Amino acid sequence: MNQISYKELLKSIGEISKKYEELEKVSGEAFNIFKVINITSEEVRLHSKFLAELLNRKGSHGQGDVFLKLFVKQLGIELDTSSTTVEVEKYIGVKTDTTGGYLDIYISDNKGGCITIENKIYAKDQENQLLRYFNNNASNILYLTLWGDEPDVDSRKDLVVDKHFKIISYQQDIIGWLQECRKEAVELPLLREGITHYINLVKILTGQTGTTKMNNEIKDYIVSSPNKLEQARLIANNMNDAKVQIQWSFWESLEEKLIKEDLVLLDKKKVNWQNVDDYYKKGGNKNAYYGFWIKLYEQNDVTIHFGIELYDKIYFGFTVEKNGVGGISNLAEFHEFRDMVAGINPNYKSTDHGLGWRDTEEELNFRTFNSQAIFDLADKKKLDQKTSDIAKYIAGDIKAMNEKLNSI
Repeated sequence: MNQISYKELLKSIGEISKKYEELEKVSGEAFNIFKVINITSEEVRLHSKFLAELLNRKGSHGQGDVFLKLFVKQLGIELDTSSTTVEVEKYIGVKTDTTGGYLDIYISDNKGGCITIENKIYAKDQENQLLRYFNNNASNILYLTLWGDEPDVDSRKDLVVDKHFKIISYQQDIIGWLQECRKEAVELPLLREGITHYINLVKILTGQTGTTKMNNEIKDYIVSSPNKLEQARLIANNMNDAKVQIQWSFWESLEEKLIKEDLVLLDKKKVNWQNVDDYYKKGGNKNAYYGFWIKLYEQNDVTIHFGIELYDKIYFGFTVEKNGVGGISNLAEFHEFRDMVAGINPNYKSTDHGLGWRDTEEELNFRTFNSQAIFDLADKKKLDQKTSDIAKYIAGDIKAMNEKLNSI
């Protein structure tokens, strides 16, 4: 029996991948409208609205409650689908510690049945968020994330998974449901292709790269001999270590470039190798925020920082604290600071947690780990160029913000 080395295995898999890459170019399968218009992570503008439109029996798809029936059947929920209304960002009152806020997607029938969907792509959980929604209506609360992560304790408090709320994921539940929806739309080309584009986007966001045919061919190749299977196992066993090395190299290079820009990094929440190792070897804990922080302003009891952090993607921006307490950036008293950040670049978006946050120009998602931008980090020259560009961009925004702060 001919033995194959891991190098030959990688070469053969690379050839299979290249073949399907060329087929994608010919067929146009690599084109995704949502990526083109750069709204892939917009929770409200894209994901909540798209899902709600399909779930809406009066939606523009014209298929009545067909898609909603598939959804409730898949999740084992009882609902009178023939009498439902669907609302996005439903207001349920002034936010307090235990009530109020906005529901991402709310579906209700005329018999008192309802479904509440808390939709999380990359946004952080808010304090008491699930508790507030539970107190609004305890029936059928669904916590939807890309991979089925559990909510923060600060959000759910004493609520128990599968008793008070259910966790669902885009990776399995939503893709499974969408594939059934596409079957129902098989004779409606525009609707079918719209659903297909969205399925492909979800696969990109959840790291499910490659076509089904390509993945099956790679699988069949790997299991075609004991030796190939053994070599594939060796590669798979070292993949997490490789991810750790790539991400750690990024942080090391970025720190060097930030220091060259004369930026003073705080030790607080500063990334270290153990952070990165835990990120991959402890399941990509979504609560493991880390990165670099720079203090810009401190006056009386108010402090402003600039931070660059990892959630799933690398993002950066400005935050404000009062008496050491954060999560208050949207308070009316800080509108002047928010305006300053927006004036620097309108792509900064304010939240409770930040005066303005934004992603890097070229998306770096270290969790899905499936983009050319991430793969390029293995090239020392490209890594240096990428981190240098990010550092210069950050330094420019910090300089602009400092000028504004010095004028008040």
